[in-house]
Amino acid sequence: MITFRKMKKTDVPKLYEMALRAFQSDFEKYGIYPPLLHLKKKNFQPPLLFGKVILADGNEIGGVFVIVLGKKAELATIFIDPKYQHQGYGKEILSALEAAHPHVKKWTLETVSENFQLHRFYESLGYHKVGEKKDPRSDVITYLYEKKIKEQSSIN
Repeated sequence: MITFRKMKKTDVPKLYEMALRAFQSDFEKYGIYPPLLHLKKKNFQPPLLFGKVILADGNEIGGVFVIVLGKKAELATIFIDPKYQHQGYGKEILSALEAAHPHVKKWTLETVSENFQLHRFYESLGYHKVGEKKDPRSDVITYLYEKKIKEQSSIN
């Protein structure tokens, strides 16, 4: 079962190393890590206020930074330790995030344009590509995705 807990300063060293491992293949391919990783300070860019530790049956398997503003939420980043990847946790994590924020009606995220496996994954969960942008630091093209949650109608 997937659960979340608030990220604390004491979590950062372990989660930072986990994020480095999770994004290693992107670094090898593009020469950069996501902007979330502050390499000089060995810390995360978004404030920890937005960070959650991802737990699977009590084990720390990754982290997620979610910025919720009213009925909109951005998955600023999500990472799973490579030893826990390809075990079905991704779908479970995104479902659990949606359940934890039932008031959110629009979810957005960004991913590199060449990661076709991630595109298929997000699209299988109802996300749709809505745009592209170019990272000015690296010229890497990223795709912007969004998912709209339909309002539940109540029957009186």
